[in-house]
Amino acid sequence: MHLSSWLLSAGILSTGVSAFYPIKLPKWDAPGLPNSGRRRFYPVVPFTRMPLQDEKKPLTLDLVKVPRKVRRENKYSAIMGSDPRMENSVAVNQDGQDYSYFSVARFGSGGQEMWLLLDSGASESWVMGSNCTAAACLQHNRFGIEHSKTLSVTDEEWEVSYGTGHVEGVIVRDTLSMAGFQLELDFGSALNVSQDFANYPMDGILGLGPSKITKLKPILQVIADQKLFKRNIFGISLQRAADDTRDGQLTFGDIDKSKFTGDITYTDVIKSTNRWEIPVSDAIVGGKRVNFTKKSAVIDTGTSFILVPMKDAEAIHALIPGSSKGDQYFTIPCDTNLSLEIEISGTRWTVSPKDYVGNRYGDSCNSYILPRQALGPDQWLLGDTFLKNVYSVFDYDESRIGFAAREYPGTPPSNKSTPPNAGSSQPSDKNTPDKEGVAAFLSTPGWLSLGVFFSTGYSWYLSSSGML
Repeated sequence: MHLSSWLLSAGILSTGVSAFYPIKLPKWDAPGLPNSGRRRFYPVVPFTRMPLQDEKKPLTLDLVKVPRKVRRENKYSAIMGSDPRMENSVAVNQDGQDYSYFSVARFGSGGQEMWLLLDSGASESWVMGSNCTAAACLQHNRFGIEHSKTLSVTDEEWEVSYGTGHVEGVIVRDTLSMAGFQLELDFGSALNVSQDFANYPMDGILGLGPSKITKLKPILQVIADQKLFKRNIFGISLQRAADDTRDGQLTFGDIDKSKFTGDITYTDVIKSTNRWEIPVSDAIVGGKRVNFTKKSAVIDTGTSFILVPMKDAEAIHALIPGSSKGDQYFTIPCDTNLSLEIEISGTRWTVSPKDYVGNRYGDSCNSYILPRQALGPDQWLLGDTFLKNVYSVFDYDESRIGFAAREYPGTPPSNKSTPPNAGSSQPSDKNTPDKEGVAAFLSTPGWLSLGVFFSTGYSWYLSSSGML
């Protein structure tokens, strides 16, 4: 099954404009498992801009079908993460291939369970409404007045349009319960969903972005307004399937010290962008600096990989012996074990080869450092390939992001932060270490489609492939 291989037409999310573009990587080999398709949304510059050379051709990425483990009332299944022990925390569940991370939320007085994609790149939240009778909606959990006596439905329209389909509905208000707390929230209720959404395991999106320009108030601002916590922050750890752990966790209002080692180093966000975006100093491959300057990165839990413009991808892969450039992707030797470090605020954060060396393709492996300009020519997306190696703290009060080396239970830490030179790092006054530092498989009958949505006013690309 395929979606269009070319740029799809514009769409609208509240006041924003969206466009979708398929990304394609070659199919890969997995012993004992068939080749199939894997899909991905990620944000990019508005489609009205002339595309750069590295955006012109489609790039897709294959998905492995895996046995069902836990069945829901709808057709999707998952193995859930371990129940967290810390207050105001919720388990993070994943698809077993490290491509998407979900949590369970309950809506309304009846506590209707919904699977929400955790997305720090989005600021609006929405779910499929029970009045949606489209075939795709009928395959998902839905939410409506029969599930809640407290649901308030407005007549204010809400819409997301795509080149091959759309979602439309209204803005509603009700309670959302997760992580041991409850809040009243305005969110989108989809009343009509295109058939494309039959391929998506999520019932909606939990937007964890900070944007102040969206039609719906971001959940982080709602939490702040309702004064639920002393600190308006959230900490998140993403588990790596290869380590056979289920300790992924999202914590609101606090930080879980058991998820990391060392100190948390904070970096102020670039406030003008209305995103979780921070400056990036450089990348270091095998101890050699790439010598990047004036780079920044959006820290996005809803993006699977590391996305950088083509010229930056070329510079990084030039330091990986045996790497090979395709039209729209790179392959690297499967036994690559070079250290890859991202330097932020005077500290280097190691990305494990477990995460940037992808699945086998012939005699080589795909690189999960993708040559894609998602935003500007000096802007990156640091997605789950990076985030699995750190504990991340998103501080809404102070407009900053903090990282610490990720701690995996029962295994040596795969990531240790290091300063740019020998000795301890010396961050600036605003970017200082924080001394407080307070397995899931998702399968569909054929293939899995994943979504990530960015803040309103920015465009989106769709990466897709189909069953072969």
